[in-house]
Amino acid sequence: MDTDSLCFGTCAKCTGGVYDADQACQAMGKVYHDSCFTCCACGQKLKGKPFYDFSGRVFCEEDYLYSSVKHFAEVCTSCGYLITDMVLQALGKSFHPNCFRCVICNETLEGQQFSVDTQNKIYCVKDYHRFLAQTCAICEQLILPNKGSNEIVRVMSMGKSYHMACYEGKSNI
Repeated sequence: MDTDSLCFGTCAKCTGGVYDADQACQAMGKVYHDSCFTCCACGQKLKGKPFYDFSGRVFCEEDYLYSSVKHFAEVCTSCGYLITDMVLQALGKSFHPNCFRCVICNETLEGQQFSVDTQNKIYCVKDYHRFLAQTCAICEQLILPNKGSNEIVRVMSMGKSYHMACYEGKSNI
């Protein structure tokens, strides 16, 4: 039997041919001998186990979570815990996707539009407009976006805010 026809590929670590399915391991889009796919800290075989790729080095779960490696990993700005899976980057900071929430309604904002106030507090668009909208100096109603829009149109004059329609009506008086 021709051994080349049974080759699974070249081991990404030792560059030797991987011929036996029982000794093959595929991870991160590469093929390894199961004896070559190991934790760089403790040498434990990682085939079929959770592992972490950090800066091109592969760690078993224990070494990644409980060694000095975690000091270089992302920490969630909201909860302060290590981010071991998907990182949401917003406002130059890192979050667990589930921790990126509106400060008012606590709705998760992953993949949603959001706004921030002057203190970098995060709001869903609805709560931002509801709690931080300006009041019209004429009708004393909140100046909110028109239906179907997230943009607020207002007139500023003499340090006061106005709805466009209220301001135009004022100038006709």
